[in-house]
Amino acid sequence: MLLHVDNITKEGLTLEFSEPASSFPVLADMQQRNEVLFAGVIQIHLKISMLDGMVSVSGVVQADVVFHCSRCLVEYATPIQSAFDLTYVKELPEVEGDDEEIEVAPEDMGLMLYSGDTIDLREAVQQEVIMALPLRPLCKADCKGLCLKCGGNLNQEVCHCDTDDFSLKFSALKNFKVDEKR
Repeated sequence: MLLHVDNITKEGLTLEFSEPASSFPVLADMQQRNEVLFAGVIQIHLKISMLDGMVSVSGVVQADVVFHCSRCLVEYATPIQSAFDLTYVKELPEVEGDDEEIEVAPEDMGLMLYSGDTIDLREAVQQEVIMALPLRPLCKADCKGLCLKCGGNLNQEVCHCDTDDFSLKFSALKNFKVDEKR
């Protein structure tokens, strides 16, 4: 996924890639640890332009992923999509100010540094896919989860367990007894 800066014309470039998750190190690791399964390739659509030495990359990443619901543990498939805008520069622009000790990182300015005549987009695409993944995947917004006593999937069956006096908050103290000595 190397972008050759010399290939960017005045009109810009439109590029499309399809890459397997295994070609992205962090995504391959996540898949190997069974955190997520990528059901197909990751599709990348990019629009690239150059303005005053800055390379502007606008894109969309899409993938079909399979998760285990964080409430009921059922496996489900869903598409993810993330749009992004990145700006690459060879060197940081001068920052004017009174304080000579002002240091501004490229990330603080929303810029990414590159060297040579190519830009590797693999890391940026990988980060966008990771940010599009849900922190707590749910099979559906109103997932009822599992019964705390019998473990039954409450989306599929009606549980008859008595849950009136059951609370996880203080379950560790359920059998705690205090010996009163005066």
